[in-house]
Amino acid sequence: MTNDPGELEPPAPRARHELPDVLSIDTRSIRYEPPQFRNFRSALPEGGDVVEFLVETEAPIPARALGPALQVGTTLVAEVVEVDSTHYRFLAFDPERLAPGARIGLCWSGAPETVRSTSFRYEGVG
Repeated sequence: MTNDPGELEPPAPRARHELPDVLSIDTRSIRYEPPQFRNFRSALPEGGDVVEFLVETEAPIPARALGPALQVGTTLVAEVVEVDSTHYRFLAFDPERLAPGARIGLCWSGAPETVRSTSFRYEGVG
C-alpha cells in the first residue's frame, strides 16, 4: 500500500535570462593590443585596428553560459568585457565586415534568434 497520490511536483522556477534594453551605443576605432601572457598565447587576434562598441544598458545583462553579443547587420560581435554593471565593451576584429547603416541588436552569442532590436545603426567610424 502506498500513500503517493501519483501527482508530480510542480517544476522548479526557471531563471529568467531576458536581455535589457540598450540605452546608448558609442562607436569608435581603436588600436587593439592583445594581452600578453607568460605561459600561453592568446587566441585573440594579434592586434590592429578594431571597432569598439561601448554599450549602456538599462539593467545588468544576466549571467549565463552564453555571453551577450551585438548583431550588426548579419555580423555577430561576441568579444565583450563588462566595464561595470550596465556598461559593456564589444570589440569587432573584422571592421570590414561591418556594413554602414546596419541595424544593431543585442542577443545571446550562439543564439541569434534571441536578438533584441535597438534603434541604433552602425554609421562607421572616422
